[in-house]
Amino acid sequence: MKLSSGFGDWGINWKQLLMLLPVALLLLFAFIMPLLTIVPTAFSGDPAARFVQIFGSPVFRTVILTTVRIGLEATAITLVVAFPLAWILSRATGIKMLLLGLLVLIPFLTSVLVRTFAWLAILGQRGLVNAALLKLGLIADPLPLLFSEPAVILALVHSSIPMMVFSLVTILRRIDGRTLLAAHTLGAPPIRAWMGIVIPLAIRGIQSGVTIVFLFTMASFIAPALLGNQRQQMLAQVIQSELESGADWPLAAALGITLAATATIIVFGLSMLARQFSRWQNPRPLPSAPPQNAKGVDTSVLRKPIAMPKPVISLPVVSHALRLLAEPVYLVVISIYILLPLLVLFPVSFSSADVLIFPPPGYSLRWFEKILGSPEWIGAGLTSLRIGAATCALSFVLATLTVLGLGRRSRFQGTAEAFVQSPLTVPSVVFALGAYLMFARVGLVDTEAGIIIAHTVLIFPVVYLIASATFSSIDPWLSFAAATLGANPWRIFRTVVFPLLLPGLAIGALLAMLLSFDESVASIFLSNLEVKTLPRKLWEGIRFNTSPESAAVSAMLLCVTFLAITIGIAAVFGRRRGVQLVRTRPEQA
Repeated sequence: MKLSSGFGDWGINWKQLLMLLPVALLLLFAFIMPLLTIVPTAFSGDPAARFVQIFGSPVFRTVILTTVRIGLEATAITLVVAFPLAWILSRATGIKMLLLGLLVLIPFLTSVLVRTFAWLAILGQRGLVNAALLKLGLIADPLPLLFSEPAVILALVHSSIPMMVFSLVTILRRIDGRTLLAAHTLGAPPIRAWMGIVIPLAIRGIQSGVTIVFLFTMASFIAPALLGNQRQQMLAQVIQSELESGADWPLAAALGITLAATATIIVFGLSMLARQFSRWQNPRPLPSAPPQNAKGVDTSVLRKPIAMPKPVISLPVVSHALRLLAEPVYLVVISIYILLPLLVLFPVSFSSADVLIFPPPGYSLRWFEKILGSPEWIGAGLTSLRIGAATCALSFVLATLTVLGLGRRSRFQGTAEAFVQSPLTVPSVVFALGAYLMFARVGLVDTEAGIIIAHTVLIFPVVYLIASATFSSIDPWLSFAAATLGANPWRIFRTVVFPLLLPGLAIGALLAMLLSFDESVASIFLSNLEVKTLPRKLWEGIRFNTSPESAAVSAMLLCVTFLAITIGIAAVFGRRRGVQLVRTRPEQA
């Protein structure tokens, strides 16, 4: 089939299949096969005894129940906390929208390891909370806030808010605000209007957000390892411990299957529950005929004036005042909750003390001097930089080929996109387990190549989503016009499609570099002695020595994240300004 309106309109032909071949091979050999490797490993030897050990042992049963309980609790709290923020963001415009977007985006792009470590400086015996309570005279001795289930849930909710907001805000933008106005005009109180209109209309976003957050929290091992104790031990934590110690790989694989099966069952149950809350997904049958005993409605009462007693306090005025105060108060509280763990790291990183103390007894640059003068930290940073650059380049090329290969109206596009985005639906700890088991057989564990492959599998779908959205906004008639003027497909791509696609690819590549630089789960699983990435080195430092040295490294990572976000925002606004200048020049001429 010949090109009709650019690369995006190709049918299924050999050129399109050739473009999709690299990503198909990557996902087949580096994603599907590692996941399939878990099964034979788990069922090797005596699988019956292994699973009897898991489900028959009180210890493992407690771990499974704790994992499910903490996952459900963190998911429910995240939904309640994040829904108002998503609603306000969906209705915001201008500078307010930009600030709220940054409030959600900055923590999302910050390493989970860094965000979790920050809670040590806040909830520790000599941390921010205890220091404030002691100074106010509310307590006589520091409270044991760390190594408890509330501390684990607090950190998990903090890490999950951006994911929930991103899942909800797109759906909430589609809700017409006039529906709430109509409900208010008809006399519905705010709670009834929200429960009867907003929640049912947003049920798809709620279902998506709940699924993503539950899978994330259930597969977390960093928060329970750093902030919990033996009572809060979760399945992912046990899996990571078994692999790191090399004690029992088949048991780790069996635990991975248990984690995946349990998560699937819970997600299916949550999806069924969500259908019950949506009258659009689960409509009630309409009556076939009106009741036989129905009588005419007496409307004469509507014409009679009714004298209403005047209340001492005007409830509408009080209610209106509370509604006006609710949003600013909520935004202040949620902003403190989201940003405090990130901001507290900076004064702690300049502390002159040898342990985490807030406020610091003095300030010094010695921790930064120690890091910059340490060959281990410098080597770990350079390793993460090389891995991030390679992941960035691979994701850039794969996203370009995949977007052009799938096009705009190719056959089986929905199935192909679901396959491309499938790494986003699998808990990262399950993929890391499979990657470790498979890469160990081919010598890729504890190598930069193995970590680059794993990072590319996890991060490439994000770059593709950004590039695909940019490609869909390109007018296909531009390619068609170039083709009618005699341009061949390569020239159309080089002079028309690629320049318009480049801003989205550049933002996606920058995001890939940042995500790879901060990625913790796969880096911890696949690196050990020969290769140490910055997250792996930070993980070891936090586990064995919670000193301001780790806070200094975390602060430097936050600066890198903020710098990358600033560059991305500048690129977006620069492109918009350039487009506006191009549009105004013909008008001025």
